[in-house]
Amino acid sequence: MRFLSYLGIRFREGLENMGDASANTGSANTGSANTGSNNVSNLGKSTYTDPGLNDNPLYLATLNAANINYLKEQVDELNQLKQQVTALEPKVAQNTAGIAAMGDQFTQSAQQLTGRDPNSKEPIPSVTGLN
Repeated sequence: MRFLSYLGIRFREGLENMGDASANTGSANTGSANTGSNNVSNLGKSTYTDPGLNDNPLYLATLNAANINYLKEQVDELNQLKQQVTALEPKVAQNTAGIAAMGDQFTQSAQQLTGRDPNSKEPIPSVTGLN
């Protein structure tokens, strides 16, 4: 029970500190303030201001939730990619078998046209009777 009370106190302190931190540190400078001639050169530029919330449990919990959500999206994309690869595997195997069959057919056709085995080490016969 004391632990829950401690957590409640820390949570309230975190909320109070979060309000104080945003009031004291201000927000990011987006270049929209009236700075005279620098207004055009600062347009679109922003600087990061650390809100000082690294010890705030609510901030850390929100940050963790956002990180978990991002990681879940990445895992979902990987699962989709895995499904695509799994769907392609039989097609690749079928194409491999088809290409091998085409190579065998070309070998047989070459053997029929030349009258010899294309892998033979014997010298190629010379052509005669063309005169």
